[in-house]
Amino acid sequence: MRLILTEYINSLKEDGELDKVIQDILIAHDIEIFSAPERGRQYGVDIYAVGKDFEDNNRKKVFLITVKQGDIDRQKWNVDQNSVHQSLEEIRTVFIRNNLAPQHVKLPKKIIVASNGRIKQSIQQNWRGYVENCQDHEYEYWGIGFLTNQFQANLLNDDSFSNEVRSLIRKTIINLENPNYDLKDYNNLLKILLTEFQGAKQKRKRIKLLKQLRLIVSIITKYCQEADNLKHAVKCVERYILYLWPEVAKDENNEGLVQSFLDAYHDLAKVFLAYYHKISYISLIEDGFGKNTHEALIYTDVLYEQIGIFSLCGVILLQMVDLTSEKNENISSNIEKKAEDIVDSLIHILNNNRIFFNPRADDHHIEINLLLILLYRLNRINDIRSILQMFCKQIGEGFVLSKIFPVFSNSTREIAELDVNYEKRKDYEYSSSTLFVSLVEWTLVLGNEKTYKNYVHLKKEFLKDIDLALWFPDKDTEAELYTKNTVSDTGYTLTGIELSDNFEEYKALTIEEHTNNCAEKDFSFMEKSFWSIGLIAARHYRTYIFPHYWRQFIVSDKKEV
Repeated sequence: MRLILTEYINSLKEDGELDKVIQDILIAHDIEIFSAPERGRQYGVDIYAVGKDFEDNNRKKVFLITVKQGDIDRQKWNVDQNSVHQSLEEIRTVFIRNNLAPQHVKLPKKIIVASNGRIKQSIQQNWRGYVENCQDHEYEYWGIGFLTNQFQANLLNDDSFSNEVRSLIRKTIINLENPNYDLKDYNNLLKILLTEFQGAKQKRKRIKLLKQLRLIVSIITKYCQEADNLKHAVKCVERYILYLWPEVAKDENNEGLVQSFLDAYHDLAKVFLAYYHKISYISLIEDGFGKNTHEALIYTDVLYEQIGIFSLCGVILLQMVDLTSEKNENISSNIEKKAEDIVDSLIHILNNNRIFFNPRADDHHIEINLLLILLYRLNRINDIRSILQMFCKQIGEGFVLSKIFPVFSNSTREIAELDVNYEKRKDYEYSSSTLFVSLVEWTLVLGNEKTYKNYVHLKKEFLKDIDLALWFPDKDTEAELYTKNTVSDTGYTLTGIELSDNFEEYKALTIEEHTNNCAEKDFSFMEKSFWSIGLIAARHYRTYIFPHYWRQFIVSDKKEV
């Protein structure tokens, strides 16, 4: 475990990662963070804290910490623009004189250089000389060894976990380089730790367990980045959030628990954004997501997966806008701008990968609806209109010319056999479609009667034998939603849906049905305005997206422009 922790700490970036670990160590020692790291210069100080010095008989002191990444070599000591020497001088001559709170002025000052490396031998004399010449304050260096010891002793103590938990952590990390790894060890790890959390009675113990869980997830996702497999990281944080949410829903008045969940949600957003930034350039390349594939079916699967992740990333950011808009308009505005950038990338993907408009599995409606929900919430109405028109055209042509249509069973083998065997495909009976119905209902959202009638014409003229269906959750669905695909075990599928020739009549029927039949409105994440949880579960476990997610927009004021 110590080797794992050392590698993890050594890989942390200075901004937002290493400084966060140092803050956690201080908090574990009941040292109050008076000023946390911020962007911009702070006269050498990254962390300003006050508390009892655990290295000096618990004497109360002011801790002024400058954080650097990696080893302290000659360049970092006094050549780099933000060198250690410069930071120490600014702390001593500016920060202490001008920036301390009045109640802290008379306290002893402990100035600390912290890094996830070591002081190089060539610099050790410089360091000792500086400390000896500046005896007005106390100086200390916290390096990789110190941080690992503190991390292990206070945040992730081996004694806190069973041999089974430690073994599962190791197994998960070892297998992360395998792109086909199913994360079963990680899943078992979450189950064990959350069972322990549920059994803990003391509030302090429960919060400590949540912090340890977050650290374990952080370590695993960091190893995913090191293994160049951010797709595993995406799955890890999705599952982490889905396991945590039910506990928050049961105890929403517990501020510590809620804050732990919000921290976890922030981690979720960071991982999704890291994934987006890593591969977003591919959106500008024609057939970019098909470059390394040799079959249309593989290309389609790869494309839909990426669109699902990108769309959910945007959804997660919009959820964060909801959480921050009342607290800080500037932050929420910047987050929304990032969501807009993601949408622009998604539109580029659609323009450069037209195969998207020939979905092969019925559950591709998950990615389609994630995309449309994101577009709608960002008021990209014309983009939705164009997408709906293109789907109608391409699905119709695919069926008429090549007998291609989304397979209701979602069976990979069945879809593959149909793809390579035209004779089988020619005689194949496509039984049902929920994907088609959801597209039709989006025309109601937009008030787009013309496109609606095009879908009606397509169904009556060419898709006569396909049964239109829609899956709905029931009151038992939420209990299963966070751990598996619930489509076959809960809810029900409404079949035999008939499209009316009259647009307004069909719209009225849909609104009436939604008003009288919407169990999901009572689910905890809907009631508590954490609407993204259901969408995370849908992408992760392949549960069909609830109709409420788009039907709620049918009565809104957004229309085509």
